Amino acid sequence: MTNTPIGETMVLQLLRGAVPERADELTKLWREHGHEIMVAPSAKGVTMEATSKHIIFSPKTIDFFWLFGFSAWRAVELYSPVLVLGVLTGDALDSVISRDENFRHLEQEYKRRLGTAKSLLDVDDTSEIEWPADIPMPTEQRESLSSVEQMTTFDLVAIAVAFAFLHEFKHVQARAEEKKLEIKEEGRQPANEEEMACDTWAREYIMSKAGAYAKDHGHSYQQVAQKRAMAVALAAVIIHALTPQSEHWGSENYPPVGQRLATLIAGYNLPDDSPFWFLTGCLLIGLMRLDGRRLDYKEATFRNFVMKLLSEMR
Repeated sequence: MTNTPIGETMVLQLLRGAVPERADELTKLWREHGHEIMVAPSAKGVTMEATSKHIIFSPKTIDFFWLFGFSAWRAVELYSPVLVLGVLTGDALDSVISRDENFRHLEQEYKRRLGTAKSLLDVDDTSEIEWPADIPMPTEQRESLSSVEQMTTFDLVAIAVAFAFLHEFKHVQARAEEKKLEIKEEGRQPANEEEMACDTWAREYIMSKAGAYAKDHGHSYQQVAQKRAMAVALAAVIIHALTPQSEHWGSENYPPVGQRLATLIAGYNLPDDSPFWFLTGCLLIGLMRLDGRRLDYKEATFRNFVMKLLSEMR
């Protein structure tokens, strides 16, 4: 079955919405490369890739970002008391968890929820899984959602999806540059290094002009930067979910998943007590617990906890 070409309006609208201060620049850059957006038939796994002429994705891939993104954000509800008490008391996270009699039950429910999201990778079509009753179906209509929390999650998932498309767009640019410079295949940047370069470029494209957007729209830089950073962190967690356990330590095609997490999460110039570090800490605790890793760590700030967890996951 062949891929079906579609207009680029939807993807460009998504990207322009994620980085509105770069909308004209993005459209110009997009036109210069003259590639097409292609929708592939839904199938097992996910489809999100680039060639020299196309960015290819499947509708089920967008559904996965949505379902896993909404599900993973429940980590904040579950692990925020753990993280807060760890900072306030100076106790190790494992010790805090062991004192909560209800925690095991709540965590089992969280893991079940993520399991449902990951089961989407094992089917050909979204209709083959039982969609959780308390998670809205994917929609382009933000205002149709029933709560501020859902609308906020919508924004974060939308920017995470935009990150994925920007990552693939950088691959398109790499192929165009190779063609322009007549670089043969054997002279290309190694595939795993290119993945890291595309991650870095997509992150910086989303973040680097956040100050300009904040100034033009009456927000503080910190408000805009931390929201975008949260979305990129969510994208990193989704990348982790999409990476098979056998490839967590890297391969010829992909860098170690812990290295990708660190590249996308570390290095933000945000205060130690920023909601970004707090929410990202909850997401990372969730990943560590899913992998059965110990959390025998004591740190004085949310940022320190995030950096410690990232170092342990590398």
